[in-house]
Amino acid sequence: MHSSILRCPPARTFRSVLSTAAAALALGLMLSPPAHATGPIGTPTPVDVGLSCKDFDTAGILDELVIDPLPDGVQAHTDGLLSVDTIHFESTGGWLLYWEQLSSGQSIHSVSLSDDHSGVLYTYDPPVTGDAGLHLPAVPGFTILTSNPYPHISRASFCYSTPDQTGFEGCTLGYWKVRKHHDSWPAPFTTNTLLQSYFGSGAPDVTLLTALSFQGGPGVDGGKRILLKQAVASLLNAASSDVDFPLTAAQVIQQVSFALDSGDRDVMISLAATLDAYNNQGCPLN
Repeated sequence: MHSSILRCPPARTFRSVLSTAAAALALGLMLSPPAHATGPIGTPTPVDVGLSCKDFDTAGILDELVIDPLPDGVQAHTDGLLSVDTIHFESTGGWLLYWEQLSSGQSIHSVSLSDDHSGVLYTYDPPVTGDAGLHLPAVPGFTILTSNPYPHISRASFCYSTPDQTGFEGCTLGYWKVRKHHDSWPAPFTTNTLLQSYFGSGAPDVTLLTALSFQGGPGVDGGKRILLKQAVASLLNAASSDVDFPLTAAQVIQQVSFALDSGDRDVMISLAATLDAYNNQGCPLN
């Protein structure tokens, strides 16, 4: 399998180290400088407050553990399948969230945070079992030198799947863009196939291979790039007879074209998050 889970096992779980909210705060204050220096593992993208990874989950393989309201301090949460510990505390830089997965068998693909005014999505490709230093966008008018620019987090949502139970497979965009795997690209696609040939003139005029390395960015154009890099991987997965992907190639093209034509960045980001999860269901190719 080329789609793997990055595990972040601490010597002891959060709850064995932290038995009180005060201890959680102490740990947060102690660890927050490295979090600011290196940043969380997840890739943050500003999103709409109401974002759900299930918005485009037509295959019905994604679940969400929604924590609303997100409590301060250290707390365990479960929906009966996924279990996580969270530490939500105010550091010198503002409110931060640390989390650790306690249960096994689930792949956490993204974590979304929000308050009444803003939201941010942290995506994990491949999935991980813990992260530190997550936060909402800084309050407008504050700078990094201003005390507490990150606002209090009201809600956290963990988007996950259980790959061993979904019955589906999917290879990551990282798999498809590596040169030694180019011989796995299914016909009629090649590394020189143009992106616009399948996703229309609303897509950049580049090859499928180039699109796999898109970096994203702000605005609608950034949303397009975030979506299209996952869309190309999904298209290749769907077209491969050796990958039991949740969508057909026609469905991938239809959904991506709809999102691009909408001109709505949040729609694009929502679909990208779903396709990212589908592309991380486990790769059967060598």
